[in-house]
Amino acid sequence: MSETKAGQVDSRWWRWPLETIFPDKKFDGQLQNPETEQIFDFNTVIASGNPFGVITSQIVYYPENDNRELYAVFISGLGQRESESSKRSRRYASTLVTGIANLNNASYRKIHPIIRFINKYLDWINAGLDRLNLSGSPVIGNTAILTNYAITSNTILNFSSDSHGTILLARGLRVAKRKYIDARAGIFDFKRRRILKEKWEKRANQLINVFAFGNGYLNWVKGPSYIMVYIEGDTVPNKFGITPQRAIKRKREDIKFLIFDQIFPDGSFEAHNMMYTTQLLRQTFIKNNIQIGDFPALYNKIYQNTLQVAKVDEVPWPSDMNDYTWYPESLNFILPSAPLNN
Repeated sequence: MSETKAGQVDSRWWRWPLETIFPDKKFDGQLQNPETEQIFDFNTVIASGNPFGVITSQIVYYPENDNRELYAVFISGLGQRESESSKRSRRYASTLVTGIANLNNASYRKIHPIIRFINKYLDWINAGLDRLNLSGSPVIGNTAILTNYAITSNTILNFSSDSHGTILLARGLRVAKRKYIDARAGIFDFKRRRILKEKWEKRANQLINVFAFGNGYLNWVKGPSYIMVYIEGDTVPNKFGITPQRAIKRKREDIKFLIFDQIFPDGSFEAHNMMYTTQLLRQTFIKNNIQIGDFPALYNKIYQNTLQVAKVDEVPWPSDMNDYTWYPESLNFILPSAPLNN
């Protein structure tokens, strides 16, 4: 299967005006190889008869020294055009030595917007509507398709997401569960629906793993294995997502957390930048004598409550962190005992 150019993406006719005004929206919900930045039409991949074979062989970016045994389908945060999300996914993959395939969360941002002030806020407005279930995205439906394909084909599927991407992922998993049940039982067949619900949850627990950075959603559907990762002081999970305290209140013992110590000043949005979180996560692998990228071993230690979390002064911060920093002035406040180095 060859890559797809933007004009060849199979979009619904009612999206054409949106995609004309906001060109990046052409890539919404499409698969992308972060290394080559090639776009693959989602519907074409699914129709191939072996979608996960296509994803693993053609779409996943495997960094150097990766054993190519694991990969994650990644949904990025808001405000990242497809080129920017690929750049950050390459960094994610190389830092944690794991394969990454993007499921694009396209942006309203334009390179040359007519009204610059309004354009920069459109993604934020859209994210708020998404969290309130008042708007949709092709990412949601395509997440549901991948999830149920994995469940019916007995295939392990790892999802990862960041910020706004966590909202879309959570909603996609909820749609997957509902569609799985609706396709197999009538609306008033309560007994059958209860059996299917339990079956989906059991299968999802065996096959679907979720690693969410800076989670902004509260109501994650029961079934998949969840790990929520963030830096203390990140306003998004603390205000909008599920925290350990909220998980206890909701009796969600199935959701696990990996929370790193605060490293930025109170109120700094840099704490939400997963490029810092992944560096702390990389050092956590090392600190626990786990091979970097061995996520099953990491999961086991988290579930056994034996993981030693890396501290900020233990991280050998790369010298190019400026390239992945939203607010460079924040660097004046971090790592007093471990300055950035090569």
